[in-house]
Amino acid sequence: EADALRGRPDSIILQNRARARELNGLYAAADRDYAVAISMTSNEVAPFWLRAALVKFQLGDGTESYNLMRRVENRFPEAPEVRAATAAMLQARGEEEGARREFLE
Repeated sequence: EADALRGRPDSIILQNRARARELNGLYAAADRDYAVAISMTSNEVAPFWLRAALVKFQLGDGTESYNLMRRVENRFPEAPEVRAATAAMLQARGEEEGARREFLE
């Protein structure tokens, strides 16, 4: 039975492993784990999606990270972490005024 359980992915385990990989600088591996975890919960935006977006941003996937961030922002519009991350992404895209507005709102 334990072997059968090990063979099935679990969203929480994938999120935790992704976070561990992220903290150790293994961004590509973290991105893969986050992607699978998101695919398992795709109808339900969760806070860990913010970390997934930031990993994509770290890997240079600006478009995909920004799109994912927007979904998180729609679900959690008042979360300060989301606002700060969105402002950082806008700044990196050269949208200084938008970044300032997002950060100060």
